[in-house]
Amino acid sequence: MSRGAYRAFILLVGDVLLLWAGLLAALFVRYGSDQFSRELPIHIFPFSIVFALWIVLFYISGLYEIRTTSDYQRTLKIAASSMLAGGIIAMALFYFVDAFTITPKTNLIMTVGFTTVFIIAWRSFFASASKHTSKIRIALLGSSPDIEELASTIEAYPQLGYAIAARLPTIDEKILGLITERNVDIVVAPKEVQSNNVLVQTLYEALHRRIRLIDASIFYEQILGKIPVSLISKVWFLENLAETEQAFFEAFKRVFDVILAALLGILMVVLFMPTALAIKLNSPGPIFIKQKRVGRYGKNFTLVKYRTMLALGPGGLAETQGAEWSQKNDARITGIGKFLRGTRLDELPQVWNILKGELSFIGPRPERPEFVEHLRNDIPFYDMRHLVRPGLSGWAQINPPYYYASKEETILKLQYDLYYIKNRDLGLDLAIALKTLMVILSQQGR
Repeated sequence: MSRGAYRAFILLVGDVLLLWAGLLAALFVRYGSDQFSRELPIHIFPFSIVFALWIVLFYISGLYEIRTTSDYQRTLKIAASSMLAGGIIAMALFYFVDAFTITPKTNLIMTVGFTTVFIIAWRSFFASASKHTSKIRIALLGSSPDIEELASTIEAYPQLGYAIAARLPTIDEKILGLITERNVDIVVAPKEVQSNNVLVQTLYEALHRRIRLIDASIFYEQILGKIPVSLISKVWFLENLAETEQAFFEAFKRVFDVILAALLGILMVVLFMPTALAIKLNSPGPIFIKQKRVGRYGKNFTLVKYRTMLALGPGGLAETQGAEWSQKNDARITGIGKFLRGTRLDELPQVWNILKGELSFIGPRPERPEFVEHLRNDIPFYDMRHLVRPGLSGWAQINPPYYYASKEETILKLQYDLYYIKNRDLGLDLAIALKTLMVILSQQGR
């Protein structure tokens, strides 16, 4: 477990304890010591369900992202709005789920009040403690854009638990003295630097000091949640992308995709007439558009979605001079198109692509062949994102900037996509699905 994950786990444990503390405080204040022991048992089961949902809500809202804990005002706003939403959800459950057996009003309001105060105070304490507790001291070796990004991230977010004790663009005989003098705990070095004989001999002689050597690409991945393209080589893919180990996961995921796509297909049928009518009334052109996209192993397929832009060219596409990147606040987007994009309802027809096996719900977003042709020539390892089935939403779509519409942003998207391909499992897919809900609700991205 990385240091950031460990601290997020501490936050989670603290939240769970404080949720129960809020309930206990509400019951004790409401009933006093005489009735407390009689009321507590009937509240345990329903509030266990409610608290589990609140924890999921906290996660979706970003309250367990360690890099955000230093922004106290933002954390305060998120915590307060999450508790308000959690209280509304709990109220609905208590009044519409018969198994809960109780319909608390005052108790729920008091619990929300106490818990909000506790959670905010806990996060204030955590942010302060994270900044002032001792840090793991790092010697950062080498020089590249990804190394610079890693250094600036560590310096900007002390709550991650690391501090840069030394920056060493080059290696010389003085490195042992510098590492010793600055009490370095971890040496972070790219692969090419690790082959330096001076470095190897130095760290070998310093084994008794318990100094660890970590590959820069691995450390970068742990801190930033993406793969640094400038720090990896073809060997990295051979070592990290063993597809045979994912056979069971891929089979399970495919079954889940088919079941969920079938259910959403029913929703599409129900919503088709009002959606089609709104598109037609808003602007002339077809209801659907069809685009070629690059799928798994570089095989093209036809993606279907509701039209959200003005029909300027063939097939209802909003293009007259060939494929164009869609921009944020694009003037070609129609009024109803803005709503469909914001709610992701324009993606509903793609359940057909999922049923055919061309798409998954979670995976790297597929690009158009016209873009891929240029990107594969300009960006190292770009075609590696086609090793897995593309998806409606992916790791890149829940991380800033959420939407990618340029070559520079596409490099960043590739870094996120490679992270997903390497680390994909049920837990990561579930996390992406939950975070996608927050991206949609907050109108981030498209």
